[in-house]
Amino acid sequence: MAPGVKTVNFVSNNLGINANLLLVFDDDSKAGLYKDYYPSAFAVRKFGAKNIYRSPIIYRTQLAFTKVVISDDIIQSASTEVPINVGQSTILSLEDEIYSFSDPKTDGLVPRNNIRCTNNVPFKEDIGVGFIEEEGDVPRTALVWRGVAHGRKLDAEFIPRLRGYIDINPYKENGVIKAPIGTDRLFNQDLNTLHKESTWVITYDASNGVFFKCWLPSITDMYSICAVSMSFSSCKPIPFVVQLVF
Repeated sequence: MAPGVKTVNFVSNNLGINANLLLVFDDDSKAGLYKDYYPSAFAVRKFGAKNIYRSPIIYRTQLAFTKVVISDDIIQSASTEVPINVGQSTILSLEDEIYSFSDPKTDGLVPRNNIRCTNNVPFKEDIGVGFIEEEGDVPRTALVWRGVAHGRKLDAEFIPRLRGYIDINPYKENGVIKAPIGTDRLFNQDLNTLHKESTWVITYDASNGVFFKCWLPSITDMYSICAVSMSFSSCKPIPFVVQLVF
């Protein structure tokens, strides 16, 4: 089955304030978040006070394991990676100082909806889980397991629940997030439930210092945003607000 692709567009028009949108796959429905594994600052996007800003996020259901290189809590790169499908397993090995993953195989011992990587390297290793945005691209790491011990079987279920935060003190993109983010969520969607492409407008109520988001179901042309009044009378509101305290 060909991987599915979802495009999520975040748009602002004369927002009235400079803002940083932090986007993270930090679904906390599974145990171990911020203890066994950590989300990355998947994207940090800037929206200016004036003019139109548009920032697309692409999600593709082709999952991957990555052997990540982390320095100063920033994911610098993946030294190697392997595309993998749900129900498959792979083995991470080291030979002649070169890391490699084995070809994934269907494995009846892998828990339902999971992928599995066994660390066969005789050291603790940092292993990531992410997805490949376009065929042939390097995977984007969304979650990281730090210090996976030799012989450990890492089972991971990746739920593409994308959450967005207006961040006063911006994280660095690809940074490892070690604790829950201290601002309210502006965006919270399982990308599997969205249409192939969706557009979300960010607005700001200067009188109350409150950010809103609303969904525009029919805008397909970037320049059409210019004609849209950024108010709840022109789009379907979603009940999320963020109060900024300075």
